[in-house]
Amino acid sequence: MDYSNGSERRNIILEKLKDSGQVFVNELADEFGVSQETIRRDLNKLEELRHIKKIHGGAVSAQFGFELEFNQRAKLAEDDKKNIAVAAAKLIKPGDSLFIDFGTTTLEFARIISSIPQLTVFTNSPVIANLFHDSSTTDLILIGGQFGLSKMECVGPVTLQAISSFYADYAVIGAGAVSPESGIMDQDINEAAVARQMIKQSNNSIVLADGHKLDSRATSHVAHWKEIDCLVTTDPDKKIKKMNFPKDLNIIIA
Repeated sequence: MDYSNGSERRNIILEKLKDSGQVFVNELADEFGVSQETIRRDLNKLEELRHIKKIHGGAVSAQFGFELEFNQRAKLAEDDKKNIAVAAAKLIKPGDSLFIDFGTTTLEFARIISSIPQLTVFTNSPVIANLFHDSSTTDLILIGGQFGLSKMECVGPVTLQAISSFYADYAVIGAGAVSPESGIMDQDINEAAVARQMIKQSNNSIVLADGHKLDSRATSHVAHWKEIDCLVTTDPDKKIKKMNFPKDLNIIIA
């Protein structure tokens, strides 16, 4: 089959999406023997035609809707997210204080650490806050602001001002995209601002991102690597060693 033919590649991509519901840029590039940039152009074309919805590192079928609901996004790379959450939770000990922003991986992380006693938790998400309702020793601060029902989190100036009133041992942040050279990014400018402020108000910053988000970019910059202490991720393609991450960055492979 002629994989150099863009139309043929895009038809195959659509067939794959019918079968699995999602595809990833790096896997398609390897299978077709073309560059990742070529695959991204294919996905751009398919999204213009409203056949797909691009996500970080790949795409999902249009049946997910042009704006993925949270519970649907949570199913993408589900095992990776759980493994990352388990690995990151090992960094937290009783008595620690931490900011947790809202995302599918940070939600898994919060679920695991909810059993650790005597934590102080700051979060802008009532969904994450609810995970600690059975913990009698957790000091929980729910940060308010402009509430987005579809994403179940608070953002905006009121949220940023509230975050600036607190300090914590850790900021545990999800990432929409991870660039070895540029740092972490997010597609949503308001979510990026929340993450940026949490990092500023913490002594240590931990980024949670599954391996499919590595070597990708998004529209809003969150932080450079000099502001990040630890990246917890997966490495399904065994490519991290080939990437140009800072040598002093603590990278934990879940």
